[in-house]
Formats: sequence, structure tokens, C-alpha cells
Amino acid sequence: MIVTNVDSKDLKDFEKIHPRFKTAFDFIKKAVREDLSDGNYEIDGKEVYAFISSYKTKTEAEAKFEAHKKYIDIQCILSGTEIIGFEATEEVELIEDYKDGGDICFYSLNKDYDRIVLNKGEFAIIMTDELHAPCLSLNNEPTDVKKVVVKICY
Repeated sequence: MIVTNVDSKDLKDFEKIHPRFKTAFDFIKKAVREDLSDGNYEIDGKEVYAFISSYKTKTEAEAKFEAHKKYIDIQCILSGTEIIGFEATEEVELIEDYKDGGDICFYSLNKDYDRIVLNKGEFAIIMTDELHAPCLSLNNEPTDVKKVVVKICY
């Protein structure tokens, strides 16, 4: 997992990791600066797409880890503050495996996971198979957040 922000000079270096990262970063910058509406956004067909959503963050009791095998996630906060938890696969129990060609499975949330706090303009690049628990509340108190998630075909 890489954590950075839309103004980081290191984005040029991160673009070298995957050929579609530049396209994703450009969309994320636009979403942060133009306050785009909630909804789905086609960027490059099924190769790169995004969705923007507004919601209340979750308490730990509501959360679980998820993982993907087809798509890399880039999750960027447009307003509010959110925690994303992360953990090694060996430390958690599989709750729901991938279904019908889908790209998400779920794992239990243990109490000893690592956390990152994201504020407006900050984002996490979550590679395939990296367990992450998005949408978590700071101090376990739900608050309003608006976020863009860009999905990049691995």
C-alpha cells in the first residue's frame, strides 16, 4: 500500500509502477479540485473506472477487511476524514470468498490491524490481494465522508 496526496511530487515516480496510474491520478486530481458529483465514471472502459460516493464512516463493529484480485484500488478522500485499516492475510479469517467472477472477498476484522488516516486530497494505492478495511471512523465515531475510488485493471 502506498499513501500519498494529490500534490505530491512523487506521483511521477508512482506512475512508473503501472501504465494506467497517470490516467487514474489525473482523474483523482480533477475530482478533488472540481467537486464532482456522486456516481460512476468511465475513464478508460473496464481498464480504468471510478465511482464517487458520500456516506457515513463505519464503526469497527460494522467493518471487515476486503481484497481484490482483478483491480487495484486508489481511494482518495474528497471531504472528511477516514481510516483505512490493513493487515496481512495470515492474521484474519476468510468470511466470504470471491463469487461468480466477482472481484471482492471479505475477511474478519481483527483488533490489532494497522491504520492510516486519510484527509481531503490524500489517497491510498491498494494493490491486488492487499487486505484493507475502508470507510472506518476516526475514534469510532461515524462522520460524513466523500470519496473517489478509482479501479485499475491489474
